[in-house]
Amino acid sequence: MQKSLSDKQVRLSVRSHERLSEIFLVNSRFEKIAAAVGYLETSVHPGLYKARFRIGQTQVDQLIEVHPGAEVLEIDGIPVDFSSPVPLVGINTGQEKQELYRNAAETISRSDPEKKGEGAWLFLCIREIAEFEAEAAPWTGVTLHDLEGSLIAEPGLGICDQENGYFALHLEVNPGTYRLRVEEEPGEFYEIFVRTVAGWQTQVFAVSEAAWLPDVADDHRAALPSVAVLMVEAGQGFDGENETSRQVELLRLGLLHGRQVVTETVVSDLLKQEHLNPMQVILVAHSLSGQGKLNVVLLTALLKKLPAECVEHPDIQALMLNKLTDERPAFPAPPMLRTSWDRIVKAVEQRKAIVPPGSLAAQLADGVIKTSLWLVHRPDRLEVEKEM
Repeated sequence: MQKSLSDKQVRLSVRSHERLSEIFLVNSRFEKIAAAVGYLETSVHPGLYKARFRIGQTQVDQLIEVHPGAEVLEIDGIPVDFSSPVPLVGINTGQEKQELYRNAAETISRSDPEKKGEGAWLFLCIREIAEFEAEAAPWTGVTLHDLEGSLIAEPGLGICDQENGYFALHLEVNPGTYRLRVEEEPGEFYEIFVRTVAGWQTQVFAVSEAAWLPDVADDHRAALPSVAVLMVEAGQGFDGENETSRQVELLRLGLLHGRQVVTETVVSDLLKQEHLNPMQVILVAHSLSGQGKLNVVLLTALLKKLPAECVEHPDIQALMLNKLTDERPAFPAPPMLRTSWDRIVKAVEQRKAIVPPGSLAAQLADGVIKTSLWLVHRPDRLEVEKEM
């Protein structure tokens, strides 16, 4: 007996606007019937459906009507206006000053840097959230220090635009690890660790917002837990349309919110590329590790796509613990990611020498904040006063 048009299934394909956007397909009974990342294909009966697209904690819904008699229905998903400290093209469209921030970041990151070393570059950009109407000073309490705690730069060295609510600083530095520190309130300091690599510019973007820790005055400060970190080869500067930078930011949002956006297709596409960006490898590998899907073969394949100078990055070295060699790397400097730190702490239980006695990494245990993607450290007040 021939099926009626209403019984015949239709091949439905849904492509998200962003390749790393999650897709959920829901039927008229509000039941989830399919899910994918980037591209979803399934067969459905005629009727009404809803496609939900999610990036981080932001999601949008799109109604889909499947008509009887159709053979194939192809749907292009609507954009997800996700939030990010990085002024990428096509996001945060509700913010009037987004283009201004982007132009400033592109210009200043390509400008002549303040010379504080040689061979690596660091670009820092902090902006105020749009709805904050008071006089904006997103650079308040921000300082940059070397691994020993010595002051490298403070806001006066960069551009502090109070009218438009942003701060930007471009430095040439020695390759190594730096401490980006924020004084949340008098005497209360927090810091993250930023790694620079020879021949590369590390870009750090932050948003200044109300205090992210409880029992702290409701002042606006650069929010360290939501910092975004990009890396580009020296001389390129920030580019709001750069697809690799966009992917890195989507990977960060996925890892931050525990979304499993790194699929076999994503990994396969990356391995087809001749070279990979260091932050692509770091975030993809740590995402896969958290899912229990990182093995020696895959890690080796990813590392082969990196320039040699990037392999010494602490967050890459942390991935190599117990993976590629019996010789464990040493970590005198802390990594950037909290998951890297957790791997190091676990490895120390077997071999304490990987964290040299007296090093900064050996002093962190009591001051680590546990609710962050990045390794956020609260330095001892007496230590900070001594550095001053």
